[in-house]
Formats: sequence, C-alpha cells, structure tokens
Amino acid sequence: MIVDQIKKRAPGDFKEHFLDEWASIISPTELVGKMEEFEDAKKTIMGKPKLDHKAKTTGNSIRTFNVPINKYKGNKIPQNSNFKKESESRGFSKKFETNADRRKKLQCFECGSYEHLRPQCPQIRAPKSEVNRIGREADRSLLDPYTKIGKINGYSMPILRDTGATVDVVCQKYVNRDRMTGEHVWVKHIFDDHMTCLPVAQIDVECDLGRVTTKAVVVEDKLDQGRYILGNQTADLLKQITESSKLNSEIVNAVVTRSKGRKLGNDDSLLEEQVNTEIYDEEILGDGENQAECMVNDEVLPKTDLGDPLKKLIEVDSSNFIEEQQKSKELALLFELVKTKGNQTNFDVKNGVLVRKKINKLGGEEYAIVVPETLREQIKTMCHEGTSGHLGVLKTKDRLLRHFFWPNCYKDIEEFVKTCDPCQRVGKTTDKKKAPLVAVPIISEVFSKLNIDACGPLPTSTQGNKFIITVMCLASKYPDAVPVPDITSKSVVNALLQIFSRMGFPREIQTDQGKSFMSILTVEFLEKFGIKIVRSSIYYPQSNPVERFHRSVKRILRVLCIEAAPDWETQIPAALFALRTVTHESTGFSPAELVHGNNLRTPALLLYEKWLRPEEQENIVLEYVFELINRLRKSRELAKEKMEEMRDRRKKWYDRNAIKREFHEGDSVLVLSVNQPHKLAPQWKGLVF
Repeated sequence: MIVDQIKKRAPGDFKEHFLDEWASIISPTELVGKMEEFEDAKKTIMGKPKLDHKAKTTGNSIRTFNVPINKYKGNKIPQNSNFKKESESRGFSKKFETNADRRKKLQCFECGSYEHLRPQCPQIRAPKSEVNRIGREADRSLLDPYTKIGKINGYSMPILRDTGATVDVVCQKYVNRDRMTGEHVWVKHIFDDHMTCLPVAQIDVECDLGRVTTKAVVVEDKLDQGRYILGNQTADLLKQITESSKLNSEIVNAVVTRSKGRKLGNDDSLLEEQVNTEIYDEEILGDGENQAECMVNDEVLPKTDLGDPLKKLIEVDSSNFIEEQQKSKELALLFELVKTKGNQTNFDVKNGVLVRKKINKLGGEEYAIVVPETLREQIKTMCHEGTSGHLGVLKTKDRLLRHFFWPNCYKDIEEFVKTCDPCQRVGKTTDKKKAPLVAVPIISEVFSKLNIDACGPLPTSTQGNKFIITVMCLASKYPDAVPVPDITSKSVVNALLQIFSRMGFPREIQTDQGKSFMSILTVEFLEKFGIKIVRSSIYYPQSNPVERFHRSVKRILRVLCIEAAPDWETQIPAALFALRTVTHESTGFSPAELVHGNNLRTPALLLYEKWLRPEEQENIVLEYVFELINRLRKSRELAKEKMEEMRDRRKKWYDRNAIKREFHEGDSVLVLSVNQPHKLAPQWKGLVF
C-alpha cells in the first residue's frame, strides 16, 4: 500500500526513467533509494551541486547543510567542532537516518485523521438505510377467515387458502426426501418478471374439509412463514369431497403408481375406501357434468392397483396351490399327460404338485413348478419388479425359469417386461428409433429459398466480432457469411441486409427458433418485404441444411488460421471462395456454376491457362447471352435430376434402421423428456396408470 501511494505521487520523468523495472519495485526502501539516485543524477546533469547524503527532508522540500568538507577531509571531526554542535542542535544523531527510515506518518486524505485511511473513513460511508416494516402482528388477523388448522405430512400448521395460486407451496423442512418426486416446475409471482424453477414434492393434506394427496412446490426454509399455501387445484378436490356425500375415500391428486396402490391395500379400511371410490367413479362417468368435475388437468384420475401381489403369494400354502393347479383347465392336459405317459414326458407330480423336469448345467435333474393362471401375474411381478431390479427380458426369463414354468411363459415374460411402465419411462439408448425420412421438395429457382442460422461464439476478432450469420441457397447450395459482434436482433437485421444486397430478397427463409430470429424486429423486417418464415423443429438441427455448412466452414477456418493469420474474420472470404468453386455432391455442379453460369477463376485455372495458352474466343454479346442462358437452364435441369437422385439414395440409406410408428386416437403414449432435472430422471414422461 505504501509503495502504491508513493508511485502515484512520483514525478513523470522518474516513472519514465524506471519504466522497464517499474512493476518489479515492491519494497519502499528500494523505491526511495532509486528516487534519491535519480535526484542526484538529475542535479549533476543540470549543473547544480550534488545533493548531500546528510540532507534533511521536510515534507516535499529538501534542505542542504553547507558543510566545510575540505576542512575535515581525511581527518576526524573534532569533538568540540561547531559542525557537531550545529548538527546535534538541528536534531541529527550520531547515526544519520535515511529518508526511508523517516517516512511520513500516513493519514486520511478525507478528514486528516491518523487513525485510519480514506477507504475506512466514516465520512464517505453511505448511511445505513432503514426499511419500514410493513407487516405488523395485528395484520395477521386479516388472514384468519381464510386460514384453517390442518395437518401437512403429519405436521399441524395453519393452511392459508390463496385464490391467486395455481399450485400449493410448502416449506422444505416439512417434506422428507423420499417424498420428492424429482419433477420441477417454473413459478412466477407478481413482484418479479423472472421465473423460478422449484422442485415438486408429494404432500398429504388433512383438514376439516377432508383428506387429499397432492403435489406442491418446495421453497427454502428461510422463506418459511409458518403456513401452507393451498392453491386452486387442491381446493377444487377438497370442494368435491364436501359436495359429494358418496365420496368417502381418499382422493389422489395427479398420479397413483402401482406401488402406491399396493401400500394403500395394506390397510383394510383404505382398501374398502378404494372400492367405494371405484363404485363412485362408475356412477359419475355416466353423467357428462359429473365427469367434468372429476377431471384434473383435463384427465380422469387413474384407478389404483389394489393389493400387493407378494402378499397374495405368501397367503397361498401348498394345499391351496395344489387346488389351484387342479382347477386350471390349461394344466388339466398336463395332468392327463403325466398319467398316460408317465416317465416318457418332461412333466411329473411331486408331493401332489405338478412340476417340469429339466437338466441343469452340471447334468443334474431339477424341477420347476408349473404355475396356474391365477398366480402367473404375481410370479411375473416378483421376478421382474422390486428386488429383481427391473432387468431385461433375458435376465427376467432366467430368474423365473429357475423355479417356475407354464406353457407359453417365454412369450408372457417378454410381453410383461416390454409393457412395464417404469421400464418404459426410464428407457434405453436403443429406444430412440429413427422414423422414416420425409423427402423434402426440390427447389429449382436460385435464391428463392434461403436457410439462415448463426454460428458461434468464436474467439473475438480484431474487429470485435464473435459470431457469423450464415446463409445457404437451397437450389444452388451457394453459401454466404457475415461476421457480427453479437446475435441481437439489430445485428441479425443488419447482416440480412448485407446478404440480401448480394442475393436479392427471397420468397421464403428457414431459421431455427432462436430469440434473435423470433424477435419482433426480425419478424417485422422480413414480413415488410413479403418474405415467408419457416421455423425448424426444436432439438432437431438436421432439419436445417445450413448446419452442415457450419461444420465445413469452421474446419476450413481452423486450417487457414494455422497456415495464415490467426484472425478468423480475415479468412472468411477464402473459405467462401473454396466452397463456392468446388462441386457439390447433391447437384453435381459448383455453386458458382449454377449462379453465374461459369465457375470462378481459381489459381488452378490460372496455372492451367499459363501452361496450355488456349486461344481466346471472340463472341458477340448477344450470342454470349443466349449461350449463357442455355447453359444455366441446362445446368439447373441436370442439378435438379441429381438432387432427386441423391434424395432417394439418402432416404433409402437412412430408412434401413427406421421404424414407422402409427398412433390412433385414444392411444396412451410417452413423450421424450428433453430437459431432465438430474441424471436419474426418467427419459420419458406421461400418465401413470
């Protein structure tokens, strides 16, 4: 800090003299020594007497004592000399102090105090702002008519009815981690334009109006007001309970999974309530008005799967199992087969139980129990779900066939695993099958349809540009690019004006759904010139052909920046020239040939003409124009045929592994989740049955 303050007040000529080592001077003693050396050298050059090392500094001034040096040259100073007395009277001790040892005490430049420096001065500090507290304890009574005491996940607290809230709000400390659904929603309140992403949890709400299981957004503990905010969706469900005397069961908001239904089935009272709910649902589904009242988000509440399949299996003992086998009509043929053929068949009866004989890997004989129809669903659930880990078809077959068997069990297991709802939601990497390629129409008129996109960000160029607005003509594959500093609407419109000045105004353009292309300024600019706007699908860049041009131009810029200058903006003309003069595989012609009628003169052509020295042909202007028109017409016809051929070839190659899916009205489908909140979130989302 001391060095910095001295450097700020140092003369300009002193800074210039020590410019090379200015940053390396970090010691106050070193800095003061250099200042003294500079001052001595300066006085000597200017012809003034050299500053004596015994000079005394006072502030910024320097006082020099005229000492008769010659008088005492080579001799010691006498003890009773006037010089010694004069020096001691002026404050000099026997050991002379340097200027660095006698530094001026630091003080505040604002108030002059030696207790602190200017950054800590209380006079320049802003006064602490005081905010009047708007809320008062007396105002809480205004919320009493809209507040009821209830239980939230077992915690007793006030429940505030908020008619302006579409979702419920709960504090994080009232929610266990296992109640978090893994979902997130965007929430916006009236005092902020920005939206906040909050997690969602499953909440049990119980009050005098009834009991309901719903979903609520979870806020941090510091925002806790001691209340549960009851939104409109949950309030409508509670209203149904009060208005309907037939509905005595627990209404479940949003989703009820198969496992949740089994948990409900553990309690006999809840099981009876669920049965009442199903009867009530059958009654109200016949009436259109009542049916609309039981809709949540325009979807009928799903019925739960009652009971735990494992519980039913545990209750079945050996005698009951034998009885179920004998009742089965499908297994009656196997019992008859055992009686008639005996050991000649793979089936046998052990202790009254029908089994299937098999040979294990070690050559020993084992038995697999033949399961009747009434218990097969529970056996498949046990061998696939829960502790079985929702494994695939092969591993589920292996687990089941170790101990059980029934006719056509292979097909049943495969169908069960493929239709497992949690497995479908989690998905696999092979689930994203390609759909058949849709052939797009061929554009034959040059510059009638353009594909536009933005490429970047790139390293900042010398002109301050970081992005490239790229354009490609779909008929001729003619590329163009304009560097811009950013991708705001104003920069995009200015770049489009430059492009249209070279290509003309097209009939139609295709862009992605970026903010700069969707803005009001860009849309009004294009509509003002009668240009039709087509948007590409989100998360599907393959629908915009200019994306392939991005890969080519960026690769060319990398190579040119290595070979020539590192500034990529200066290499854009060379990259465009290379792409315009080479044959495009889709058309069979170079873009320049389809636009200008002749290819551009390249260095290779210049060398060719220099060595071959062809004769120049003199053509009449009219003949040249007709020849150029015919050449352009013929080239574009051939290019159109080539593009159709390449389109069919690419479709044939693309559709080799494609799967055509057909959906009908009423089908239950899952939607691919593009933005997942975390890595363990399911890839597919939809209704839970």
